[in-house]
Amino acid sequence: MSSAASNRSRTPLRPTQLRRVHTITDRFSMANTYLIVEERFVVVDPGSELNVNQLQGYLQRFLRRPITDIDLIVLTHLHFGYTTGVEILRHLCNAPVAASSVVRRLAAVQRDREVCATLSHIVERVLPGTSRHFDLFPANYERQVKLIDLWLDDVEGLPNHPDWRVIASPGHTPESLCLYNPFTWELLCGDTIAIQEGTPLVRRGINHHQIEEMLRVLRSLQVHYLYPTHGRCILGLSPLSNIAVE
Repeated sequence: MSSAASNRSRTPLRPTQLRRVHTITDRFSMANTYLIVEERFVVVDPGSELNVNQLQGYLQRFLRRPITDIDLIVLTHLHFGYTTGVEILRHLCNAPVAASSVVRRLAAVQRDREVCATLSHIVERVLPGTSRHFDLFPANYERQVKLIDLWLDDVEGLPNHPDWRVIASPGHTPESLCLYNPFTWELLCGDTIAIQEGTPLVRRGINHHQIEEMLRVLRSLQVHYLYPTHGRCILGLSPLSNIAVE
């Protein structure tokens, strides 16, 4: 092999596009809201009114863009603490709200549980391996479901933002999802991954097979930028190489 060819083989690959994610952090709860900056914007997990106010100020002062340039709001999961800013933001920008389609299917089964004597059997038939997650699907999710306009399926692209792929990541909650961009090597992981002393940890779930499959998928991704809901982002050549179960 020639010296030039040898040097090329050792040259690290680079993302084909500049990273697109900006971080908005609530300094009190330390919960991150993420802004995907493209021709139009995507907001991920607008957790509180404070986050929304900070987001609006960031758009105006630093990006010089109106809040109406947001055309999609994505929720990585539906825990109440992460969705209180949704209605405020939607009123400001009139953008649709998207979440995992797992929520819609679980909610449909939950509504039928009073008339179904074999609920667990039905859940297993609709969503194999998730019936044991009903303790993670509280009654107030009924209200959360009403916030959702668009339902996202595993491996599909975000509406109007096809570079961003949906990755189902059940574990912390059955409806959890991540967003991955294979061109910028960015992964928005919501609460699927916790950061502990700089180490990414997958939150333990009930279904061990699902956790192992999720770990396999996450480890297969080329990621240089890892964005969790809580804690600092991790930037590195392979931040998921030492990912483990919490």
